[in-house]
Amino acid sequence: MFRTARGFLLVAPLAFVAALLAFLAVHPRIVEAFTPYPFLVDALGRPLGRRPLGRFAVTATVFFVVPYLVTGLLLALADLGAAGAGRLWGGRRDGGRAPFPPEVRHGFSGAAIALSALGASLLDRLAHGGELPGGVNVAPLFVAFVPFLALAASLPIAGLAGLPRAILGRLRRPSPRGGPPGTPGERG
Repeated sequence: MFRTARGFLLVAPLAFVAALLAFLAVHPRIVEAFTPYPFLVDALGRPLGRRPLGRFAVTATVFFVVPYLVTGLLLALADLGAAGAGRLWGGRRDGGRAPFPPEVRHGFSGAAIALSALGASLLDRLAHGGELPGGVNVAPLFVAFVPFLALAASLPIAGLAGLPRAILGRLRRPSPRGGPPGTPGERG
């Protein structure tokens, strides 16, 4: 239970930090020109600081935390519901499914962090580096959104990483009729 929510809650902050650091390293001029949003200045006041780097990091973090918490809560509720439904209608009382193999977990987390850093470093090609017409800088929104896209894109990569084990496990499993796997054998 809570496998999906736990994976998301553990990997998403690392992906966000990778995206933020990659964006700060690749686009320092965009960060230096950043002016904070008036509603955040009113709400946070002094924590925004005087330096543009700190303001940018705090703003991107605020824009990341809210969807992170909402998505984590929704995934936890979905995991809880799926586990309850499986026990109720499946008749299984053994405590749930086996954990994901290590290559799936490492593939998911590694791909999410790498794709997040790559996506953030390529943000200058999207909307002129986060500067919309009229001088509205939406780069912190983009930086906060990149980890969610990276997590979604890393799911198929993790599935591909677990494919060899799934195929080999299927080939090694004995046939229920006594013959080699995949052929209809007869019991003598």
